[in-house]
Amino acid sequence: FWLKAPSFRARDSLSVMRVTNALFAAALAKLEQGSDKRGFHITMPTRITANEFKLEDLKIVKEGAHPSKEFRIFYEYPVNGEMARISAWHDIPFRAGYSQVEKGLPTFHFVCEIPRGTTAKMEINKEHELNPIAQDLKKGELRFYKYKPEAGSVVNYGAIPQTWESPDTPDELTKIGGDNDPIDVVQLNSRPCEMGEVYPVRILGGLALVDGGETDWKLIVVDDRDAETKSWFDVKDVPVERVSEIREWFRMYKTAEGKGENKFGLNEEAVDATVAKKVAVETFQQWKLLVGEFKDHLSRKEL
Repeated sequence: FWLKAPSFRARDSLSVMRVTNALFAAALAKLEQGSDKRGFHITMPTRITANEFKLEDLKIVKEGAHPSKEFRIFYEYPVNGEMARISAWHDIPFRAGYSQVEKGLPTFHFVCEIPRGTTAKMEINKEHELNPIAQDLKKGELRFYKYKPEAGSVVNYGAIPQTWESPDTPDELTKIGGDNDPIDVVQLNSRPCEMGEVYPVRILGGLALVDGGETDWKLIVVDDRDAETKSWFDVKDVPVERVSEIREWFRMYKTAEGKGENKFGLNEEAVDATVAKKVAVETFQQWKLLVGEFKDHLSRKEL
């Protein structure tokens, strides 16, 4: 939602302040009611900063049988001394602190939606209350990857919380608006993540998928804790054939549904870690505008 101040003439600063406070109160009330004009369920963030957040205190709560339309993965975290349900999208911090293997290198929280080798199309649900992970539906039916189902996803697939690819904001590189979702992440480690698992990752690069006229970034990341990839800090450290495998999988996967091939921007080349982290920060800024957060909690200098 967006609020437009009414036209008025103020003779003193007090009048301006009263109107501003009224508009701000209305904005907060809208957010606390839980939805915006897009139908997203938006709760006010708990104000847990990256420095305060303790991943070991985050509890995963699964409800319903999987796969089913009722299956949900929620999160609980201590708030004011008591465990409370929080939003996977809005409350888990964007930043995860700094790398264990490279001093001063920022890490980011990865939320596992689709473990490697599986086919159920799981995602952080933007419309449900507290944005749990749920299986996507198409025409009322559960969605599964149909492309090479015997192998399933070639990566651990998920998202970085507190991000949003705004359809109203052309991407600086592709010049095309975003896909209206949290930014997607392809995590390369061989261990399949557990659905709903949250952990710190290093951003190595990214591929600019263009899907249906929308920018749909696929950030390339690795588990910061995994010794298998401790020497990977940039996409150039990743075997070329691995990046090609990811690019081709995302190019072709919708052809199994009778659709055309996906396309990539930027001459299909993967951007490096520096550029990919800037892309991530841009989607963080867009998310803050979405939820009405205007205080910059993260300086670009930290990247």
